[in-house]
Amino acid sequence: MIDSYLSTVDASWPTTIANLASRIHPVDRDATRIWFSLYPLVLHERNAATRDRQAFEVFYQLRGAYQLSVAVHTSHRFLYGHRYWPLARRSAIDATPQATLEETILSVARQIEAPEALGIGMAAIALMTLRQAPNELRDAGPPTSPAAEDTPEAWLTRRAKDANAGWLGRFSGKAHGPRIIFNEADPAAAFALHPTQDITMAASEDKRPYHLTDPRCFEDMGPIPVECRSGSCGTCWIGVLGGNENLSVVTPYERKRMEYLGYWDAGFEDPQGERPLIRLACQTQASGSASIVIPSWCGVFGPTRREREPGKA
Repeated sequence: MIDSYLSTVDASWPTTIANLASRIHPVDRDATRIWFSLYPLVLHERNAATRDRQAFEVFYQLRGAYQLSVAVHTSHRFLYGHRYWPLARRSAIDATPQATLEETILSVARQIEAPEALGIGMAAIALMTLRQAPNELRDAGPPTSPAAEDTPEAWLTRRAKDANAGWLGRFSGKAHGPRIIFNEADPAAAFALHPTQDITMAASEDKRPYHLTDPRCFEDMGPIPVECRSGSCGTCWIGVLGGNENLSVVTPYERKRMEYLGYWDAGFEDPQGERPLIRLACQTQASGSASIVIPSWCGVFGPTRREREPGKA
């Protein structure tokens, strides 16, 4: 019943998440929007309709794990609320549709043993996951790792201190200068930054072997996949969790490229915003620390490309 209901409310998601934003805890407010941008329904629908997966991936230049179905239990690890995933998953599967999508999300959130402000984002994510990957969601998946014993307020404080840190700032008891953090749960998941450097250039100075775990990465080029460095390919897109105020405003060129690439097409990003949550790392200069999410895939699926898809009206 819930599955058939979700297939009727696709157009309601962006407005619903915007309406609920003020009720989501600040630790996960932007993260929730980022998650929805990482798994756009428009791409899922095109993928579900294709008869030739290889041709589909070539046409949209898709690389990496772009299907939510392969990351059902891990896609939201960058949210503080990830620790509530087992309950969110179960509550979504057992959900009873309400009069509106917003009321349905709130109903699921109330079934999660967590403060409502922390449950709303995970409830919405669980329902969207049920929409895109119902069979995989019903598979319990691997055991969930124990959550770190910190509060959302402590998480936010740590994020803010790091974003405001100067060359003598401290994180986890170690002095550091400005840096880009790409996994808030791992103190080692960061690379140094020279102020006004673009993020991909800073990443390239991190020589750890990321290419061994992400085939999109090149050896000695850091954790952010990159190809052209000119904003043309779209490989280096990122989500900005914290420190957005330390990043350059989006330029007309970057805005034009994002429109072509399709990364804002999910409807959860303000295309006129000065500092969007979804950016191209090679076009974004940082004057101070920031916390980011590196998507597990990249491609080109904007409206211009979709209109030319073979066999589509």
